[in-house]
Amino acid sequence: MSLRPCSHLANLLVAAWAGCVTSAAGAADGGATFLRDLSLSTEASPILTICHGFNCALRNQFVVTPGRLASIRGQLGAARSAKDERKALGKVVAWFDRESGKVAGTTKRIAYAGASTKSGPSQMDCIDLTANITELLRLLERNKLMKFHQVGEPVSRGFIIDGKQPHTTPVIVETAGGGQWSVDSWTHAYGEAPDIFTIAEWKNRK
Repeated sequence: MSLRPCSHLANLLVAAWAGCVTSAAGAADGGATFLRDLSLSTEASPILTICHGFNCALRNQFVVTPGRLASIRGQLGAARSAKDERKALGKVVAWFDRESGKVAGTTKRIAYAGASTKSGPSQMDCIDLTANITELLRLLERNKLMKFHQVGEPVSRGFIIDGKQPHTTPVIVETAGGGQWSVDSWTHAYGEAPDIFTIAEWKNRK
């Protein structure tokens, strides 16, 4: 079943039934299944598809040029621990949101866009952002820019009746110990750093 939490009201009940279970596979296929469910390529490429308009309804291409990749490499290369790398990843994801937003026309996107928000080309729900960030993380992993993490399976939370809106986040997994962390930009507006929490902490938030 393909999950589409935090988007259209018709999908919320589906997410309530099946969308809040953390993948036991951890890193598993590094988000490839999630991307394929949205008909997004999982092949190695410097061209990323930027989803927007809710549920990846609208798509633009963003090229990670050698210059951009070198800039990212400089930021992540300075990390000396998993904690350092997560902090650097937060900055990289915020940069990616700003730069890709200029291409996709999402520079005015708001936080928490979803079922109660009017969708349109300028907005992104959690499915859009999870797809975009997962694509970016996979590119970083392919280029060996992450030393302390690998890309994990996106996870979801929220049953509606528990007071939590169904919501999905990209995930990174520590290579030492297997700890899972959110890389969640949906709770922040355009260009802001994502929430990087342990998945246990992330699942307890509204």
